[in-house]
Amino acid sequence: MEKFDVNKINIIPKVKEFYLRDGVMTVREDLPVDFVADEGVVGSDEQYWLTIAKNGVRIVSRSKQGFYRAGTTLNQLLKMFPDEVPCLEIHDWPDFAVRGFYHDVTRGRVPTVETLKHLADTLALYKINHLQLYVEHTFAFGKIPELWEGKDPLTAGDILELDEYCADRHIDLVPSLSTFGHLYELLRLPRFEHLNELDIKASQTQRCLWDRMAHYTLDVGNPESFELVKGMIEEYAPLFRSPYFNICCDETFDLGKGKNATRAEKEGVGRLYVDFVGKIMDVVRAVGKKPMLWGDIVLKHPELISELAGDDTIFLNWEYTPDVGNESVQTFKNAGVTQYVCPGVNGWSRFATDVNRACSNISKMIRYGKEAGASGVLNTDWGDCGQINLLSTSYHGLAFGADLSWNVNNSNEGIDSVDPDTDFDRRFSWTQWGIDDGGRLGKILRELGELSANYHFGNLYAWINNKQCLWFKEDDVKSADPTELIRKYHRATELKQELEGFNADLKEYIWSASSTAWLLSLLIIKKKHEYHQDINDADIPVTPKQLITNGKSLLTQFKSLWLTRNRESELRDIVNTFEQIFAHIKTLNTPT
Repeated sequence: MEKFDVNKINIIPKVKEFYLRDGVMTVREDLPVDFVADEGVVGSDEQYWLTIAKNGVRIVSRSKQGFYRAGTTLNQLLKMFPDEVPCLEIHDWPDFAVRGFYHDVTRGRVPTVETLKHLADTLALYKINHLQLYVEHTFAFGKIPELWEGKDPLTAGDILELDEYCADRHIDLVPSLSTFGHLYELLRLPRFEHLNELDIKASQTQRCLWDRMAHYTLDVGNPESFELVKGMIEEYAPLFRSPYFNICCDETFDLGKGKNATRAEKEGVGRLYVDFVGKIMDVVRAVGKKPMLWGDIVLKHPELISELAGDDTIFLNWEYTPDVGNESVQTFKNAGVTQYVCPGVNGWSRFATDVNRACSNISKMIRYGKEAGASGVLNTDWGDCGQINLLSTSYHGLAFGADLSWNVNNSNEGIDSVDPDTDFDRRFSWTQWGIDDGGRLGKILRELGELSANYHFGNLYAWINNKQCLWFKEDDVKSADPTELIRKYHRATELKQELEGFNADLKEYIWSASSTAWLLSLLIIKKKHEYHQDINDADIPVTPKQLITNGKSLLTQFKSLWLTRNRESELRDIVNTFEQIFAHIKTLNTPT
């Protein structure tokens, strides 16, 4: 017999079987809960039976995980019915054994340990059982102190503390480390720059957030590259109790385009990739872990997938477009390998997360995965271009992915036979914030995300630094309809005011709405005063001077929000970009 704290808020997605019995029971402080372990139960370790009768509660499962998930459900019911709980029976189990969340802690923000614990609590709230933190240079490697100097890295003590905290919540904290591509900070260090595939003096180049995303792959022809990665894995892996290790190895854009060009022409880029990755995987196995890797590169060379396949290998199949097809999922299925489908919350580099885009991507990828027999779901949350996207703006996508990975059919089966999106938004608002609003908050987030979905912080960075790259979208700014931009500006302002009216801590969402309005006003000013387009001054919502004033206020708010949850880490990148924009606006030939 155990007691459950009525005030402990944990949550469930919808259950697969729900039987409402006659009568109700009164919740008492000493509500009896009878746990029955049944090792003969067939199926998932997280499967459980929960019965609420007039004389108490009975939970049946074969594992601690199942009891924990049932307890989460029970706490949800106690929150829903603080005075009386209906007598009922629930039989529940997940569609995917692994339901994960992938969080970037390397491209700008390094969270405090307390924030990471808060994230773990949020994952437990939604029955997520797998967490990965993306690391390039934000761990304090003992033999490479210059890599993390001035970046407020996670330490071994931090990882050990978080690992234990996650384990208590039946969450597998899995190490994830870049070991091939995306090694910008490492390969710009003077003592390692010679290991870059590109023959450049990287330590002498100007720092660039786009280059950090797009370049800096290891030279596979130099034995020192392998030894460097081997040492990093051997130091990092023992901190985690997880049986897995994600070596990443994605987006090796420069491979075969520099020092190994001749070899690539002769043997093929795919061969260079597979040979090096195979050696890294052997290191992972030697330290007692099972290797995971992103699947984007081998998908370009499907004939080589079998060379990396093994009983212990997991391919992480990511695609983030809203109209994603199932070709990649089928490729891995046909190869007979283990895969997790990896959609995304679509908040990276955005002032406001594109919720509709995320929901479309997440729902399709999870359905494809279910149909193809994928073993898990790993929902991703990246931090491109300094990580302007604040943590809570990812919650909707996090919860939506958790909802569907527990029960794939949830998005088609509204409890009240209502629109699926409305049904989920209603449950999300209540679960995350305790707001019974009929799904209104979710609708606000969906609309807000669409107001500036085609232009984001990375585009501002490319514009202000004149970086001709994928992020450079000035032709889109020039062709945008000014009337529509003005309409969106006013709508973002209205949504911000509506968010302020909720009785919940929505500071990060309110900033998201304010910054969206500011971004739209900036685009209008640019069209008028930089690209000299004909826009009626009376229709422009702010003057350039007001734009700077509003931007400085937003930046002050952002710094406060950042430091509430995170170490200072690389906040300077966001600050510098804003200050460059303010300085540029002052140079425009405009009235003040």
